[in-house]
Amino acid sequence: MNTAIKEAVQQLADETSAIKKSEQFKAYLDTMARFWQYSYRNQILIHCQKQDASQVAGFVAWKKLGRRVKQGSKALRILAPFTGLDEEDKAYTYFMPVNVFDVSQTEGEELPSLDVRLDGEDQKELFDSLLEFCSVKNIKVDFKDFGVNGLYGYSQGGSVKISSRDSLNTQVNTLVHEIAHELLHHPCDLTKLQKEIQAEGTAYVVCKHFGLETKSFTYLALYEADADQILENFEAIATASKSIIEFVSEVD
Repeated sequence: MNTAIKEAVQQLADETSAIKKSEQFKAYLDTMARFWQYSYRNQILIHCQKQDASQVAGFVAWKKLGRRVKQGSKALRILAPFTGLDEEDKAYTYFMPVNVFDVSQTEGEELPSLDVRLDGEDQKELFDSLLEFCSVKNIKVDFKDFGVNGLYGYSQGGSVKISSRDSLNTQVNTLVHEIAHELLHHPCDLTKLQKEIQAEGTAYVVCKHFGLETKSFTYLALYEADADQILENFEAIATASKSIIEFVSEVD
C-alpha cells in the first residue's frame, strides 16, 4: 500500500504544479482579487439577505470584470472598513454600510472558475463507511448549511461539520479531508499550509483508491502549495490514508 500511496502523492504533486502554471489559474486569481473577502459578520449579513448568494462585489468592481448589474437588482448591504484620523492625527478604523451585488444579479462576460466541488451521488457506500469510521473513532459528524462563504467543512477536534448544500460525492471528499484533520492535527503545531496539504493529500489518496476522482490539485494550488511541499508531507498523508482505507476495506 505504501507504494500505491507514494505514486498517488507524486501524481497529486505533479497535477498541482500543472494547474498553477495554467492560464486559467492565473486568470482566476486575478478575478478573485477583485471580490470582497467576507468577514464572518458579513457572511451572516449576506446570507440573511440572499441565501443563494455565491460571489459578491460592488457596482464598480463588476464593471471592471466586464459585467453589469441587472436593472432593478436590489443591492445587498455589508459593512466595509474605512480609515480615518482623529484629532491627534492617529489612524483609526471604522465601518460603513456599502452596496454589493451577487453574481446572479449581473450579466456580461463569463468569469473564470476553478471549482473544487464534485458532481455525482454514486459514492453512498463509501460515504456510509466513512460515517461508521467516525463513529468508531468518536468523531461527531454534523451537516450544516454554511450560507455564502464557500466553506465545505471544518474540524473542531472531536467533531466535524460538513456542508449540507453539496453533492454526495463532494461531501465524501470533504469528510475524508476533515477526518484527516481529526487524525493528525488535534493538537499540533504545524502551519496552516502543512495541515491543508496533509488533509487534502489524504482526501486525494483515499478517494482515488475507491474510484472517486477529486480536484485536490486545484484546492492545494489555491493554498499556494508546491510539489516539494506536498511530497515532504508524504509520511503524514500515508498514515492517515492507510488508517481510513484499511477500515473501509474491512467494512466492505
